[in-house]
Amino acid sequence: MGASDAPEGENPPRISIAEWERLNRPPRREALLRYRWRTFRFLRTSAPVSELQGRQQAFRNAIVATVAFNRPDVIAWQIHLVRRYLAEHESYIVFDNSKKEEARDAIRDLCRRQHVPYVSLPRNRLVVSRSHGQALNWIVRNFMTGFGPKLFGFIDHDIFPTEPFSIRDRLEGKSLYGSVRHDTPTPGGWFLWPGFCYFDGSLLRRPLDFAPSYRFHMDSGGGNWPLLYRSIDPASVRFTQNSLLRFGEGDDQHEDFFMLVDGWLHVTNASNWRKQPVDRREHLVALLRQAGGPDQPDVKFEPI
Repeated sequence: MGASDAPEGENPPRISIAEWERLNRPPRREALLRYRWRTFRFLRTSAPVSELQGRQQAFRNAIVATVAFNRPDVIAWQIHLVRRYLAEHESYIVFDNSKKEEARDAIRDLCRRQHVPYVSLPRNRLVVSRSHGQALNWIVRNFMTGFGPKLFGFIDHDIFPTEPFSIRDRLEGKSLYGSVRHDTPTPGGWFLWPGFCYFDGSLLRRPLDFAPSYRFHMDSGGGNWPLLYRSIDPASVRFTQNSLLRFGEGDDQHEDFFMLVDGWLHVTNASNWRKQPVDRREHLVALLRQAGGPDQPDVKFEPI
């Protein structure tokens, strides 16, 4: 069965609770103090680079933030497909959380050439889910609140629109829209996957926390469970329809499938946080080219 086969399955591939806890063990007292200190410094450090390309007015209407991490090849395709399909593409901005200096240089150069707003985040000494979650907190506290957009949201760097899409239409009449996760032992617990989540701008007036929650055993985004999700009216939330897109012959959700999230193609694991034994470049490029149109970028992909 090839990459163009119809989507199948109900549940997208997620990290298991056991695997998340192995990678994100609650820090011991000394490590906890170090984590809190690093988080404190990170959230209060200004961006070393901020190049907004004159989009300030667009950011008052909406902010669609992607968090880049070491993959200029992935960001190049996301920029192209966001411009092609996303109604709010003028509100798209790249926040660079890369660990590698050469990756930051390449992503900044790409954004300059494509006239895409770019912000380099401060050096982030946190790891795995803590790094990503606190990057989102930095964006909210140091960027979004200054613009007060009518809507805002986050996408991962490895998720791509493949058909016309409007965030504003999906959020109409709702306060939240996104891909829900239930992979937590907390009774009744859920949170929006921060790789695809959008919010009414009025929620910026509330305290938000996109970091992992060790108390409630939730991955990045779970910090919002006690602050927002637990008490919100279910009628004000719209969840995505997620499915799996087969490209391999086996049944491993990481090695034989991509994810579809309301028409967005999600690769999973582009940052290589877990060992990926199968190189999925050929299948990914075939799908991106189907969606890319005649002016698609010529990008050499690293293993993915």
